[in-house]
Amino acid sequence: MSVQDSGYISALERIAIADERAAGRIFMRGRDRAALLHRLSTNDIERLKLGEGTLTVLTTPIGRIIDLLTVHALDDALLIVTSPDQGPPVFGHLRRNIFFNDQVTLEAAGRTHAQIAVYGPQAARILAELTGTEIHLPLHGITTATLTGVCLMIARRKPIGGDSFTLYIPVDGYDAVHAALLAAGAATLAAATLDALRVEHGYGAFGRELSQEYIPLETGLLDAVSFTKGCYVGQEIIARMESRGRLAKRLCGLRLSTSVAAPAKLLVDGKDAGDLTSAVVSPRFGPIALAYVRTAHAEPGAMVNVAGSGATGKVVDLPFTDEQL
Repeated sequence: MSVQDSGYISALERIAIADERAAGRIFMRGRDRAALLHRLSTNDIERLKLGEGTLTVLTTPIGRIIDLLTVHALDDALLIVTSPDQGPPVFGHLRRNIFFNDQVTLEAAGRTHAQIAVYGPQAARILAELTGTEIHLPLHGITTATLTGVCLMIARRKPIGGDSFTLYIPVDGYDAVHAALLAAGAATLAAATLDALRVEHGYGAFGRELSQEYIPLETGLLDAVSFTKGCYVGQEIIARMESRGRLAKRLCGLRLSTSVAAPAKLLVDGKDAGDLTSAVVSPRFGPIALAYVRTAHAEPGAMVNVAGSGATGKVVDLPFTDEQL
């Protein structure tokens, strides 16, 4: 990937899109839908009102990450969005936890709806032009609109390059919406380009930063955790770690002396200092990585060694910025 990568530049300066059909989409319906997800995950799902959304983490009984979910409150359902390829496992996990007296049904929304991510500082303006509707949404908020004759849902998501959105599109309207976005000037993001942007922004990915090796607090997912809600699976461990204010490790950025392959162990004076989980060569920042660094070595400016590579890494706060150079 070069500095001239058109998708990379478009995401930061104009508008870029990424196909997210690999993400799982689940409609959860029934009177007890919010109560079920509330007791299985870290955030306060029962507080959500129509059109609102949030992040929440499905956790194991010992507080480890099963998956990071995006949840939107619709008029008759919760729309639950999983990490790529995690729709079936999450669907099964939810279904196994429906009690006999719960009024909850699950529907595989991936069969009916596709998904596109829209990034960049011109994303809001271009979506407004294409839909004829100004897009004013809080983070993870969702609304309906019509784009090139297709009735779809638009939600605000965490930014890359500027205001960013997710489009949930009926499958038979996907091609028309995709073509309209390209005609409006959107560039298509290659997987490697999107991965570089993800690492730059410090967003975790399933199977790398998001796994049962870690708990949400170590990942910095404070916006996905409620510390005031009632009991949920894994709460005791998470609450104990939060109250003590001490984590064994935390997700940090690394500015690398040279490019490396991930995953890799981190060392300081020959001793275990953590785990490098994602590594890319950024057009703006050069070789960078995300890593879980042991707390003793996690202060900005600390230096670690990447085992087996000869590379060193300087610990920085996330997201990566020019000021860190």
